[in-house]
Amino acid sequence: MKNLIIILGLLIGVTSYAQNDHHERIKSLKVSFLTEELNLTPSEAEKFWPIYNIYDSKMNDLRNRERSLFKQKYGSSGSKNTFSEGEANKLIAEYNDILEKRFALESSLMSDLTRKLPASKMMFLPEVEHKFGKKLWEEYRKRKK
Repeated sequence: MKNLIIILGLLIGVTSYAQNDHHERIKSLKVSFLTEELNLTPSEAEKFWPIYNIYDSKMNDLRNRERSLFKQKYGSSGSKNTFSEGEANKLIAEYNDILEKRFALESSLMSDLTRKLPASKMMFLPEVEHKFGKKLWEEYRKRKK
């Protein structure tokens, strides 16, 4: 709990840095948070992070594709763009491809991790990731007010 408070304190200072540094700070907070919440030993962390970093990079690519798709669907004013049926079907197919790749990536992550680490710890990874994202979002909302 004490480390969680330290992590949240560090998170508060994140927005005062440049954009690249901002992402690096969040990444380092995520490393600390996940390592602590999953109770990874140093030897487990050595096995976990190379696998997770590859996964995280690929997921980031999928999130960028999804953002790009969203930008295609909506104009800069936030209004819906108009598409032909063919264009709409193409966008839907791309979205479905993103969903399928996300599912496959998440499945392979869990398989890869449980080959090298205790499943009893890895089964909590989705919730821990969600918890970290929720804390980031809450901190963002506090700063906006």
